[in-house]
Amino acid sequence: MNEDFDRILDECIDRMNGGDSLVDCLSDYPAYSEKLRPLLQSTYDVQKTYAFAPSADGKRAARQKLHAALGKRRQGTAGSPLLRLISRRAFWATAALLVLAIVGSLVVRSVFNPPALVPSPDGNFAFLVSDEPDDINDFEYLDITISRVRMQTLGSDKWLEFTPDIRTVDLTRLQGEQFQEIWRGHVPAGQYARVRIYVSEVNGKLKLTGQTLDLNVPGGIVHMLVPFEVTTDMVTIYTFDITVMATGDDGTYMLKLQLNESGARQEAKLLK
Repeated sequence: MNEDFDRILDECIDRMNGGDSLVDCLSDYPAYSEKLRPLLQSTYDVQKTYAFAPSADGKRAARQKLHAALGKRRQGTAGSPLLRLISRRAFWATAALLVLAIVGSLVVRSVFNPPALVPSPDGNFAFLVSDEPDDINDFEYLDITISRVRMQTLGSDKWLEFTPDIRTVDLTRLQGEQFQEIWRGHVPAGQYARVRIYVSEVNGKLKLTGQTLDLNVPGGIVHMLVPFEVTTDMVTIYTFDITVMATGDDGTYMLKLQLNESGARQEAKLLK
């Protein structure tokens, strides 16, 4: 069941990246629509937040700069047969190296199986959880338990996975600039397309009434679809900033990912 849901979710996200609408994806999987809707809606929100469309003036200026650069290059090589010969040889040498690099990367991708991710205090990747202070002050405590985290390599269907060292965190203690590092270790350098955290349980206690609540996370997944890079000489810090919000006057709450506060950044250099 979970594997089917993960596959369908991936398919819908890829379709939305290709231009399909959220409604089209939901209509094709009515049995999963209730769980898919919030996850696909968050994907749509991420796409809208990070989308960039250059203006017509910007495109025109870029074309002018390109043509000017090409013109200068032609002028610089037009009067010299030797320079033209060197330019041709350089072009074909570069093209050959590019072909070899592409073929090599395809071979490596087909046989390389990324190692299991293991914790390490001096790793190049740190995963943090934080909380944006919306309605968190309604709670005496709000514990979220994360069973696993998965990262997909860009341009492939391969996923890397790790189990947090600290699986349960109290969001009431992580407001504003506060955070909890739940895992640090070595991650293979490269480009990554998306990150998922799998939530097994969320429970809290309201200050005013003393009532205990179990919050529902649709599909048990919190999803972030923004590509990022991991390198070997910097520490990539990936933060999931999660907020809790009241959904009405009936005492119900929901967890929501804060897109503007979540994602990857690279900071401290690793010590050699």
